[in-house]
Amino acid sequence: MLAVAALGVILGLIGARSFVAEVDAHRLRGEDRWWDPRCPECASSLGVLLVRCREGHRQRFINVMILVLLPVLLASAAYWVPSLWVWPAYAVFVASMLLLSVADLDTKLIPNRILGPATLVGAVLLVGGWIFDMDAGSLLRALLGALAYFFVMYLLAVIARGALGFGDVKLAFLIGGFAGFISWGSVLVAGIGGFLIGGIVSVALLVSGKFGRKDSIPFGPFMAIGGVIAVVWGTAIMEWYLG
Repeated sequence: MLAVAALGVILGLIGARSFVAEVDAHRLRGEDRWWDPRCPECASSLGVLLVRCREGHRQRFINVMILVLLPVLLASAAYWVPSLWVWPAYAVFVASMLLLSVADLDTKLIPNRILGPATLVGAVLLVGGWIFDMDAGSLLRALLGALAYFFVMYLLAVIARGALGFGDVKLAFLIGGFAGFISWGSVLVAGIGGFLIGGIVSVALLVSGKFGRKDSIPFGPFMAIGGVIAVVWGTAIMEWYLG
């Protein structure tokens, strides 16, 4: 387990550069540079810590957050996944939650070029891990959880008439699948948690005056946080609530 956590830290540190490059490419609508993040001002490569480019221009603080959070998420997954065989799948899941959240905060869009590969690769790795350890979770429940969360969000998007984007609906499919693999309780926590966290933060922003009633607040990050909480503590939360 310790070795897997150490691998997660290494992959996280390496992957952080790719994450920053892809986030900036999406934000600036530029060319994908998965392996070579560049400064938006001078187009020179960023330093190791991603805080300055070779010309000395200071970069966004979000770069530091990615550099710190990604290794932490990948390493910690080794300790809460139902089986180490499915660690690669859940590593992809938590990494995609971080990347999609930053992209949504930047542009208020959830890019298909990130969500699509994350869903496909995550599903393949989850099936592969399940083959080696069928007691880790349920693939049928994962599929049903994905469909259930997807259709609930789809109905809400239709009713809300633009308050929720279809990117949020597709994100629900990914989150529902990984939560459902663990338990139905995790699916419920993911759905309820996303709206609960989103509601609390939205009210706080409105009260503080940082956002007005007509301002739109990206919902994807709240769904992502709810999804990560669900896969880590969802079953325990439901047992506490019901017991």
